[in-house]
Amino acid sequence: MTTKKINSKEKSSTSTAATSSMTRNEAVSLFMMIRDIKNGSLSREALVKYVMLRVKLKALYDEYERVRQEISEQTKPEGWKEGDAQDEWNEAFRPVMEAWLKEPSNIDTKIFTESDCADLIMSNPDKNGTFVDVVMEYLKK
Repeated sequence: MTTKKINSKEKSSTSTAATSSMTRNEAVSLFMMIRDIKNGSLSREALVKYVMLRVKLKALYDEYERVRQEISEQTKPEGWKEGDAQDEWNEAFRPVMEAWLKEPSNIDTKIFTESDCADLIMSNPDKNGTFVDVVMEYLKK
């Protein structure tokens, strides 16, 4: 009952595709990836854009958690008790959750110039290449 992580290779290389059709799944995964990063090298203008994006992504993440809980409660098999097999429950839960996650997020994440992206990446020297790929794919205008 978790989201699929962003894999930048799965996304189309067309930059407009990520802007206009970012799914809720991608947005939730993006928030989870940037949730604990540093932003000390960003300019004031870029920092404002970044904070506003985080606010939008956090709101979607909170909605995801509420929806996940609600779907879980609504698809729980009648009479299910702790320790019972979860196969039936997972089979009922999965398609409903996947349908919600496939919906567009309506969040424009393309907020940074290439220079802003570089500043964010330099603020996080401990991050791997996947982080760099995600920043460039999802945050660069």
